[in-house]
Amino acid sequence: MKLNILALKQRAASVSKKAALAGTGLLASASAFATDHTATITTATTEGTANYTAVVLGILTMCAVGFGVGLIISKLKN
Repeated sequence: MKLNILALKQRAASVSKKAALAGTGLLASASAFATDHTATITTATTEGTANYTAVVLGILTMCAVGFGVGLIISKLKN
């Protein structure tokens, strides 16, 4: 009985060491394949800023046109 418990403890220690080595190897290989996405993020930020600017300018243009048309109509009524 004691031999079985000792064998199980040794087996558990062996398996845990192998798992630790596999985990370390996995983390090392994952960091080796990491890529730099800085350029992609910068491009996306630039495009997002351009889109936001276009939307704001479009809204301001619509407001100006609406005000102008309303002013012309009110002057024509008088």
